[in-house]
Amino acid sequence: MKQNNKASTLLITVPLFFLFTISACAVPDQGGDYGSVATAEETVPADAIGKNEAAAKTETPGEAAATGLDIVMDGSSLKAFDKSMEQVKATSSEFDYKKLEGALDYLLFYDLAVQQNREKLVTSLDGMTAQDIIEKVRRKSK
Repeated sequence: MKQNNKASTLLITVPLFFLFTISACAVPDQGGDYGSVATAEETVPADAIGKNEAAAKTETPGEAAATGLDIVMDGSSLKAFDKSMEQVKATSSEFDYKKLEGALDYLLFYDLAVQQNREKLVTSLDGMTAQDIIEKVRRKSK
C-alpha cells in the first residue's frame, strides 16, 4: 500500500515540478509602465555597438545574424545541436537560456513521440528557433 502512495505522489509531483519550472520562466506582461525601461544606448556598451555595425557590413543586406532565442537549432546530430545550444548560451541572457533548458527537459520527459530519447528529441526540433521550442512547451502545458 505504501508503494502505491509513493508512486501516486511521484506521478503528481514530477509533472507539477516541470509545470512550475516552466511557469516560473514565463516573462510577466510589461503592461504600460515604461518608467523603468532603459534605452539601448544606456544598456549597450559603446564597443558592442561598433561590433554590431561591423557585423552588419559583412552580412547580406536585409539579413541579420540570429542571436539569443532567435538562433535556429541544428538537429542533424547531437553534436550539432550542442553547438547550437552553445551559441544560444553565448548570445542570450542566463534567464532565456534556462527557459530553453527547462523546455528541453520537459519535452524529453513528456513528449511521447521521443520516448525520452535525446537523439529523437533533437531530430524533432531541427529547424526550430529556441523561442519556437519554448512556445511549443507553453502550448503543451496549457
